[in-house]
Amino acid sequence: HRPISSRVSAMPATWLTERRNEHMSDPLEIITIIAASMVKFAISPLVSYGLGYTFLQTLLITSVGGCVGVLVFYRMSAWLIKRARLQRLHNAIATQHGVNSRRRKVFTRTNRFIVRLKRYHGLQGLAALTPILISIPIGTVIAAKYFRHDRRTLPTLLSSVVIWAVVLSSIWTVAK
Repeated sequence: HRPISSRVSAMPATWLTERRNEHMSDPLEIITIIAASMVKFAISPLVSYGLGYTFLQTLLITSVGGCVGVLVFYRMSAWLIKRARLQRLHNAIATQHGVNSRRRKVFTRTNRFIVRLKRYHGLQGLAALTPILISIPIGTVIAAKYFRHDRRTLPTLLSSVVIWAVVLSSIWTVAK
């Protein structure tokens, strides 16, 4: 076989569907890309291209990984929110009994950014920035905390992941 670059000039659309010759569907590689997509979505297309996957394969695998991450962390968020509420209750009871186990809250630049994003841009703004800037686990838990009763929350997060998968896969294809 000739290198892909020489075949691209002869068949311009092959970069979309060109299949890898060696171990096309190595499960460990696919699991690695899916895991990267679940937590660090912005770099997962780069990992996929580094392992030799094509545009469509990268798009599919990173979309699946990001969507699985949203679903897993959205379902886990109820438990995390409940646990945080119990911890706050425990701290309040301890404070009432004279035990000062609570540290002063620090309002960081990141906290300020998230509050501003939620207040002024709502669910759409949070969903738009979750895959690339905030990270899927944190953004999904924040969305579940503030927008859990809105039936559009999960579809909005999932569509944002797919849109960003297309954008990032395209960018890394051009940069490659």
